[in-house]
Amino acid sequence: MKTVLEYPDVSFIENMSIEDMLDFYIGEMQKKYRELTGRDLVLHEADPVRLMAYTNCLLIYQIAQYADRAGKMALLKYSYGDYLENIGALKGIARNPGATAKVRLRFTLSSKRPGATAIREGIRVTASDGVYFKTLDMLEIPAGQLFGEVNAECREIGIKGNGYGIGAIKTLVDPVAYVEKVENITVSEGGADLESDENLAERIFLAPASWSTAGPDDAYRYWVRTFNPAITDVMVGSDIPGEVDIFFILQDGQLPEETMIAELEQYLKNEEVRPLTDQVIVRAPEIQEYEIDLTYYINKSDRARASAINDQVQEAAQKYITWQRERIGRDINPDQLRKMLLLAGAKRLEIREPQFSAITQAGIALPVGEIRVLYGGIEDD
Repeated sequence: MKTVLEYPDVSFIENMSIEDMLDFYIGEMQKKYRELTGRDLVLHEADPVRLMAYTNCLLIYQIAQYADRAGKMALLKYSYGDYLENIGALKGIARNPGATAKVRLRFTLSSKRPGATAIREGIRVTASDGVYFKTLDMLEIPAGQLFGEVNAECREIGIKGNGYGIGAIKTLVDPVAYVEKVENITVSEGGADLESDENLAERIFLAPASWSTAGPDDAYRYWVRTFNPAITDVMVGSDIPGEVDIFFILQDGQLPEETMIAELEQYLKNEEVRPLTDQVIVRAPEIQEYEIDLTYYINKSDRARASAINDQVQEAAQKYITWQRERIGRDINPDQLRKMLLLAGAKRLEIREPQFSAITQAGIALPVGEIRVLYGGIEDD
């Protein structure tokens, strides 16, 4: 099924440019002059009348641009900001305000206690970088046990709480009696900034499919994207009748951790979301690895810009990696890599890896090993 952005482009002013409008304006002026006087009106480039006509056209064209934008603001493909939110209101869809990053913490006691040790809700921990997490529930470590685990979330909405590796969050801000250390045992994830226009437009587009409990693929896509705005792509499949497989990724193609997978699966089991007969199974996409190994050359005429082009080519290679992983089921395509590096300023490329490879519908392509983007030197144009 098409996405919002794949629908045809439209123009409420017939794609008219300022030059088109000037030609039309002067043509109508000459036509009227001939009708009234019987003579031709010749207007050279510097003719004051032509310059005045050009000034008028600029004002008229500006008004036309406003009219074109006003028309497009009623269309999902073009609408943005407050205009888009008003379209969403017609279907009961509001912009998601964002989400906090989640993580699992382990509290370890200095020694086993004869009685239970209670750790209150809201205890703050940090990685000593100004970003704080707080526990979401009271944790009770039973008598005779050394440690216990509890979920925590970042105190700020947004992506800044994402990506803390295991063991990175280990500074206890609020002292707790008998606790010797604390550390995260999962990678923090799920934090998202205010929902983007692109994601909101896609959810508005999918919304009608959700007006009954999920069943159609688009309904499940809608509910998954509604669960957390950090989710950027969803694949829904069913190989077995009554069983629905859902695969998803986060911003920049990041794979979800088990905690988020479990939370989403529980969310989709709500009777308002899924039909009673559907068994929903949520998974991370299957990884298919590829390598990047290539040599690029620069035109002799671009010698003065060679250093800048080298930087742009390296940046383009990183953008290709992001492009490759930001959609589930996107084939490994060296032609896209070639296109992006040529646009960055390379003259030609010798691409040894990757080779074209089809990805399964539930797969995602990730690079492995060293990214080898080698500079081959200057060549004649």
